[in-house]
Amino acid sequence: MTMNNKIANNSCKVIALTNQKGGVAKSFTTASLAVGLVQEGKKVLVIDNDPQGHASRCLGVKNASVTIADVMDRLIKGEQLKAGYGITSTEEGVDLLAANVNYAMLEFSLISVMSREKVLEEFVQMEREFYDYILIDCPPNLGIFVLNALNAADSALIPVKLEDLSIDGLQQLIQTIGMAKRHLNPSLEICGILFTVVEPRTVLAKQSMAAIREAYGEHVKIYDTIIPKSVKAAECPASGISIYKYDPCGSVAAAYKSLTREVIG
Repeated sequence: MTMNNKIANNSCKVIALTNQKGGVAKSFTTASLAVGLVQEGKKVLVIDNDPQGHASRCLGVKNASVTIADVMDRLIKGEQLKAGYGITSTEEGVDLLAANVNYAMLEFSLISVMSREKVLEEFVQMEREFYDYILIDCPPNLGIFVLNALNAADSALIPVKLEDLSIDGLQQLIQTIGMAKRHLNPSLEICGILFTVVEPRTVLAKQSMAAIREAYGEHVKIYDTIIPKSVKAAECPASGISIYKYDPCGSVAAAYKSLTREVIG
């Protein structure tokens, strides 16, 4: 990569996709947004920051030889890494730092590390000059891995599944992001709330969306795009290909294309 390309890519946007609730299509959204951005001509890296490795599987990578566990372990030990270490190129053009269950064991190692919330940031800063977007998929909790992501990110995107939502839960997450902004990362913002797995005609969906817009709409962007519930979308992650290939003419693929345009815009 030439120096001119590096300078051009210094505008890289780092987005952490986070929600402490599981089952909100967070990893699926990470993978779908990443492929959508690639289709728009962007250079994209996904960091799978979740020991469950769902984003990796959504992108078709099950057994990476080097994972985020290896990267973080070497950074904790103070070892120097070369740019690109651990990154895999996927079939649909997304670069990936994969994860698997071994990453869970690293949480205990981080407990005794000085500035333990900043380990992932070192890797991100090393890579961001090569990308237009870096998307960090977070585990469904508010633990040390999530704090590392929020410290490394420019913004947080919050996928919300209305059927599982309690307003208190969303409020806790927003408060955690605010805490990370105050104490770790002053430039951190919320880039938006995204409604996922939505059955828009149901009373519950309409009431929940209205309640969230009323509670947060003045202060937090709520994406116009709504990701609908779909059998094809539920089947897609096991296939290892994106929704754009699995169901290219479906409503979910169209929705993620719309979300991609919103994120770029």
